[in-house]
Amino acid sequence: MTGAYRIVHISTVHQPFDQRIFHRECASLAAAGYETHLLVPLPVTALERQGVYLHSVGVLADQRLGLALKRRWRRMRQAALLARQLDAALYHLHDPELIPLGLWLKATTSARVIFDCHENNTAYLHQKHQMPPVVRSGLSWGMAMLERLAARTFDAIITADRGVADLYLRRFRAHRVVTIHNFPHLDLFLQQPPPADDAPFDLVYHGTIPRYHLEVTFAVAEALRRRGRRACWLFFGKCPEAAWAQAEIERRGLQDDIVLDANLVPHEQVAARVRQAKIGFIPLPNLPKFQHNIPTKLFEFMALGMPTVLSNLPPSRPFVGDGQCAIMVPPDDSEAYADAIIRLLSDPALRHAMGAEGRARVIKEFNWQRESQYLLALYAELLGS
Repeated sequence: MTGAYRIVHISTVHQPFDQRIFHRECASLAAAGYETHLLVPLPVTALERQGVYLHSVGVLADQRLGLALKRRWRRMRQAALLARQLDAALYHLHDPELIPLGLWLKATTSARVIFDCHENNTAYLHQKHQMPPVVRSGLSWGMAMLERLAARTFDAIITADRGVADLYLRRFRAHRVVTIHNFPHLDLFLQQPPPADDAPFDLVYHGTIPRYHLEVTFAVAEALRRRGRRACWLFFGKCPEAAWAQAEIERRGLQDDIVLDANLVPHEQVAARVRQAKIGFIPLPNLPKFQHNIPTKLFEFMALGMPTVLSNLPPSRPFVGDGQCAIMVPPDDSEAYADAIIRLLSDPALRHAMGAEGRARVIKEFNWQRESQYLLALYAELLGS
């Protein structure tokens, strides 16, 4: 790769093959000719995939607080050592706790530094109800200070949605913000046909499965039963409280209605697994974090030709608020969710029409092939290529 700019992406908390970091950004940059390195938790020292050179900063393991914090610090220290050794032209950070590392790199090298803000971090900290309120407030204040420093020091801030971009522009006075959405790869999702009318599941949710999503689902499933209707649900992805969830499913007598699969599904198999259902389901609660973040899975459902039932929250309205490819309902309103689900399950023609409209929107605009051009343009601007 003689003559190629060397760039380094860094995360000490994400999985090695994270969809945004590896499959979207790093893979696209490597394909564009950049010598692309990714520092990430990895069980082996190094490997290469799709032209991306991965280097281990440690492993993600024991979650007991004291040991977890100690290992997290070790991963950050290893990331700093590898970052300096690689001597890159540009460093791209993916975790807010790496902002101090970025400030150090900015002060001690001539490299460009980007912070990729995946979500509203201060709002997310306020949702950590397992922490005392005073601790949450202190951490949120400290996070805001770090993000303000990043906004005013780094060469660019990347966000995954316009809500967080607006936060950086208004609150943190960032001088360069670029929004790069997590839209789906056309070649990965469009090769799958729309779900069949006899698909084994009625509804599907994939990705990280938090307790509050499941609590809404249980309430909706029970609302459907009260009306003499039943739906078959598929949940698959990381479930931090899988034991509680399975026990709750059995306690409520929903074991014949809800399948919960907490096993990791490889990136290239996600689309085929999702289309085992007729309808996408996104039960986001009305919390501060979700006033800014767009659910990535919405566009994956659309790409697969599936209508979606989701919470009526501001970030999603510009994309599906007209009701042509999704039904938006008040958050946490189990009866409204049940109404929407019954309407779609009872009308295959409506499902097909809404699914076709969603797929057309993804093909035209909401896809990674188009979105990646903004990433490549930013790199070209910062590196002068």
